[in-house]
Amino acid sequence: MDGDSPPAPVFGIVVIGGGSAAEAFVRSLDGRGGAVAVIERGRVGGECPFVACMPSKSFLYDASRGRSWDEMVARRDDVVDHLDDTEHARDLHARGATLVRGAAKVLDAHTVVVGEVTLHADHLVLATGSEAVLPPIEGLAEIGELRWTSVDALTARVQPERLLVIGGGVIGMELAQAFARLGTQVVLVDDSERAFADLDPEVGRIIDVSLAADGVVLRRGVGVERVTREGDRARVELSDGATVAADRVLVAVGKRARTAGLGLEWLGLDPEQPLPVGVDLRVDCPGSVWAIGDVAGKGQYTHLANHHGAVLADQLAGGATRRADDVVTAACVFTDPPVFVVGASQAELLDDPDVVWTAHDLADLPRAVTDELGEGRLAVAARRSTGTVVAAHGIGRRFDELVHALVVAVDGRVPVEVLARSMQPFPTVGEILGQAFGALALALTCEAVETT
Repeated sequence: MDGDSPPAPVFGIVVIGGGSAAEAFVRSLDGRGGAVAVIERGRVGGECPFVACMPSKSFLYDASRGRSWDEMVARRDDVVDHLDDTEHARDLHARGATLVRGAAKVLDAHTVVVGEVTLHADHLVLATGSEAVLPPIEGLAEIGELRWTSVDALTARVQPERLLVIGGGVIGMELAQAFARLGTQVVLVDDSERAFADLDPEVGRIIDVSLAADGVVLRRGVGVERVTREGDRARVELSDGATVAADRVLVAVGKRARTAGLGLEWLGLDPEQPLPVGVDLRVDCPGSVWAIGDVAGKGQYTHLANHHGAVLADQLAGGATRRADDVVTAACVFTDPPVFVVGASQAELLDDPDVVWTAHDLADLPRAVTDELGEGRLAVAARRSTGTVVAAHGIGRRFDELVHALVVAVDGRVPVEVLARSMQPFPTVGEILGQAFGALALALTCEAVETT
């Protein structure tokens, strides 16, 4: 810049990325912390409202209602506001933030360049989200538009006749079931032997029964060797010697933090490695640098990103008492039936002698009979030393709403003996909580008798 150029604007906080985490952060700041600039190279609001959470749930719902592909696409477009982020941008402005559109480049912990604009800040916040991982499968990178990510699948205008899904995680199973219910021939290939391997074995079995009933061909414990293009279709060779033809190949093997091209090297950080982020969300590097949302490497959920936003607002403009781990993390998989997890998995706690588990079947409930809810399984864990619930997971229709009671039980540290006395209305799915809490109370009492 020459001597007549205006000085670069100075902000209290510059946020790189305008997705859910950034929006929650600006909301939680509520005007505190000085001037805030949010830099976004794509859509304000990030992926969730446009190409992830919202369209996928709309997609799943329409498929469950027997609607056609064209009906699904029309309603999906309405749900995502036709990919228009105007309202999200307007909300940031209404809350006092300055929106800068473009790709950010970090020069140091206090300086960011966006095109020809230079911004200075006291605090730098990384909120750049995550991106799909492309596994090193021979030929996969060369099949062009035949290769889909979840974004491609959730913005597609034409329904594929045959779809091969690589990956049996959350995204893979949700989209496999939705496409199958809409009439696409779906093959799901997963190198894991079973779904949700770290949870109660019944969870994986029940979801596989449901997927198969919807027409999904499951190939668990099988990998993809190579992919080749043959005209308008892909030829996929599997590790067991089988070959599958598909109109589209959906890659759903996971996501990684989006850090490439930001200039993090100037902060002494390796963009190829996870960011060193503490429970206070501070990045271990020179200066006042923070990370929230997917890029922080603590989970990839919108509600977790929102939590990060609130925690960081407290760190920068509050009492600095909040931490990323000060509440239990919960998540849902919106297959039919849905799956939920609250806290640590069964595999993580299985060898802990202080933890006791109990499991109960949905089919035993009167409401499961009247409403033909099918199979389900609830597993709940309590800690002997505290007498409180510490984790839970399960699968079953309406369990995605049941999860809230378990979140409150864990975060509220409610004694199991109190939970066991609580009244569960009859006949509801929530009665299964009464069974679980009662069994846990008995198990904890027996343990206390044995050790006294």
